[in-house]
Amino acid sequence: DKPSSNRISFQVNWTHSKSFANEAPLCMKLENRTLLLSQDVNILNDYMNRYTRESVISAMEANDDQVGSYRIVLPHLSSYFFRRMMLKIMRELCSGSEGTVDYWTNLQTTGNTGAASIYLMLNEYIESHELRGGDKVLLFIPESGQFNFVIISLTVVR
Repeated sequence: DKPSSNRISFQVNWTHSKSFANEAPLCMKLENRTLLLSQDVNILNDYMNRYTRESVISAMEANDDQVGSYRIVLPHLSSYFFRRMMLKIMRELCSGSEGTVDYWTNLQTTGNTGAASIYLMLNEYIESHELRGGDKVLLFIPESGQFNFVIISLTVVR
């Protein structure tokens, strides 16, 4: 278990998973006539903001960590519908810390790639941005269908 000599390597500091499936109605629905999967935006509006905030706070508290200690947050966003909410939550959670944290997404270049999104996003980010040893990266993976959230803390190792 050594860092790669020719590519960037990460140490996984911690992972955190939180589900609110027992507290909210299903957000994804299969339309009978068209057999298309769709999101109920009204349910998203009612629950996503609160559950996003709660999942991040829960992860930070459980791991004695702070959002403001990260160089970058890579959030999976299925659409730009969630962009403002994500920015607002990050600003709130960074208030009182030494600085703010930026976020980056490849939604514009790659689109919503579902389950593969976080891997593609992390790869695209490290190919297009310089990271130094010790930089911390926070991966944020929400699954809005049943309001499940996974948060992963990484540190760059050289």
